[in-house]
Amino acid sequence: MFLTKRIWLVTAGCCTMAAAAFGQNVISAKAGLVHYTEGKVLISDKEVRTKIGDFAEMKAGDVLRTEEGRAEVLLTPGVFLRVSENSSFRLAANKLEDIRLEVLSGSVLIEAGEVTKYDSIVVTAAGASIHIAKRGLFRIDTELASLRVVDGEAVVTASGQTLTVKEGKQAPLTGVLTATKFKKEAGDAFHRWAARRSGYLAAANLSAAKSIYDSGQGWGQSGWYFNPYFGYFTFIPAYGNYYSPFGYQYYTPRRVEAAYYQPAPSAPMMDRSAAWADSSIRQSADTSGRSYSGGGAAVSAPPPSSAPAAPEGGARSSDSGSSRNAGGGGR
Repeated sequence: MFLTKRIWLVTAGCCTMAAAAFGQNVISAKAGLVHYTEGKVLISDKEVRTKIGDFAEMKAGDVLRTEEGRAEVLLTPGVFLRVSENSSFRLAANKLEDIRLEVLSGSVLIEAGEVTKYDSIVVTAAGASIHIAKRGLFRIDTELASLRVVDGEAVVTASGQTLTVKEGKQAPLTGVLTATKFKKEAGDAFHRWAARRSGYLAAANLSAAKSIYDSGQGWGQSGWYFNPYFGYFTFIPAYGNYYSPFGYQYYTPRRVEAAYYQPAPSAPMMDRSAAWADSSIRQSADTSGRSYSGGGAAVSAPPPSSAPAAPEGGARSSDSGSSRNAGGGGR
């Protein structure tokens, strides 16, 4: 049940639920799966009506538009596009290795949990081109014609100018390109909603990663994994855990055993555990949205002993409604 860089497959191999519960069990190897909606969302002026396990897909050239609603769209594995109210974007190209979007109106947030050297993610807005080459969190607003880099960095090109915008900086998309600071902590309702969505997916990741670990199947490449108990996909990194810019942890199957099976170290073991933790921190990136680099090897020393707390409000696979896909995420 995984989505690699090349193909999206959902099977019942690691879950005990009936195949019918999965609904859409084979998905095109393209970006643009409309993963979650609330309120009124339209694709090419046709309202999106979703149900658990059955997702609409955007084709190249399609325009997604929200009215009093929001949407979450899956791009390449580990990259989420979240769309605010009264906003729209066009999916110009939907190949996993070549994704191009045009933000037409309103606001979008892109959470890029993993961007490899083989990926190309380019967003155009207000006449500017934004190249997302590294993981991070990026907000694009057309009314303000601005890019905010909450985490990571992006390269903006406009009117013959090029500017690299780094974490905690914002830049206009018109006129003279200059980077200035902004308060990352000052989020609005859309930002908080996106954070909740990330939290729900992190909660789904924990049980999904455990399912893969318990099955004994390999997981050699990062991808999407359908969790039938939550009713949606979650991101499973291949090596090392991913910490989202919102503070949530996504486990790889190699390390999820730390949350379920490994007890806390006893008192005589504390020194060794502390030494392992210090070494792990030195070998990994910080936890503000950057993924650990595991080098393809499982971690054998004692990781943290507790799983992350469930996100605010929880996630229920029983949530339903004519305009709401499973997974929660109210305003």
